[in-house]
Amino acid sequence: MLVLIPRDSNFNYKECRNLYYKYFKQIGDIPDFDLILKTTMFYSFFEEKKNKFIGCLYFYERQRKLYVNGYSNRNCHLENIECLKVSSNWFSCDIWAQTNHRTAAICLLRAGFKKVNNNTYVKKKGEN
Repeated sequence: MLVLIPRDSNFNYKECRNLYYKYFKQIGDIPDFDLILKTTMFYSFFEEKKNKFIGCLYFYERQRKLYVNGYSNRNCHLENIECLKVSSNWFSCDIWAQTNHRTAAICLLRAGFKKVNNNTYVKKKGEN
């Protein structure tokens, strides 16, 4: 898996931006992609062997908790799970997520997140 950040010289800005706006209504985040890049820890994921762009995850602090949000190309469910598993190990704290979308919730659960309430999930540090 190849992971890029906005400071990388080969960061796929246009691809990330276009995919963000394609799924903007479903993502439900702020309408300014550049602001997300500036105010979050943003990662772009590729399946390296196939040179296939999977999608993006970004982490941010809200109410003294670390949250994750993301979006991806279609038909990347297994890759999304792997991206969540890999990236959650980069942090030494619990990671929270919120979604109303069934496929995103399934992805979170398969990546080791636990359901807290109707649309909130948490992955406790140290738990698989």
